[in-house]
Amino acid sequence: MQAIEFDSVVQNAAIPLPEPSLLASGMPVRVVVMFEENSAGNSTGHCADAISNLCANPLVIADFQPLSRDEAHER
Repeated sequence: MQAIEFDSVVQNAAIPLPEPSLLASGMPVRVVVMFEENSAGNSTGHCADAISNLCANPLVIADFQPLSRDEAHER
């Protein structure tokens, strides 16, 4: 097994291979992706979980009335 190592930037959920590459379409490969957690999700605005996603992109619902503090505590 041979190995190539390169730095790249994910583009449209794909990692472009450097040119020229000895890889051919359909060739079986083993892929290991290493990344820094700090810069991975925060720089592009992608959220890792559902709560973060909702905070970044809140749902807009017509005629929504949030519960008052008393109504919330009654439940």
